[in-house]
Amino acid sequence: MNFSERLLNLFGWKAVVKLDGEIPKKAVVLTVPHTSYWDFFIGFFTYKALGLKAHYLIKQEAFFFPLGYIIKSIGGIPVRRGKNNVVKDVVKEMNNHENFLLTIAPEGKRTAQKTWKTGYHRIAKAANVPVLVGFVDYKSKTCGFAATYNVTDNFEKDTIELMKNYIGMEGKIKDGFYLPPEVFKK
Repeated sequence: MNFSERLLNLFGWKAVVKLDGEIPKKAVVLTVPHTSYWDFFIGFFTYKALGLKAHYLIKQEAFFFPLGYIIKSIGGIPVRRGKNNVVKDVVKEMNNHENFLLTIAPEGKRTAQKTWKTGYHRIAKAANVPVLVGFVDYKSKTCGFAATYNVTDNFEKDTIELMKNYIGMEGKIKDGFYLPPEVFKK
């Protein structure tokens, strides 16, 4: 048991992998539900407990000395806000690495959102990588990966299918997580 696993256990959390196969070397990882700043820390230590490195997007303005070195060393990728090059920049960064798990909170904010942002889908499609269903479930105090999914050209359909993986999960802020009625239809 490594330090990160022990730390998670100390706070009652467990890192879990529910995949049929192996964790892909490259993927866009969804972090859902995302309702608190604590999600980042739980997720960070989950990756470390599983022997993985997460990459995540953060505004370029945060990369000032000395904070920029720290952010980059723990997987931060600067995003040039106001530019339409984010997808292109991230795909380029993915192609420069053998292993690259890009963690994205598709809800976009820590408050309940009725829709997900399209970025996760556009990046997975452009990079030709699967989406990895990552979760931070405060109800069961588990964090990890539940499934892999290959996106199609249909963002709405893919998003509903992916959302089905989160039925029954809770964020730290219970009313901060929303799943639309379409998710519950068979």
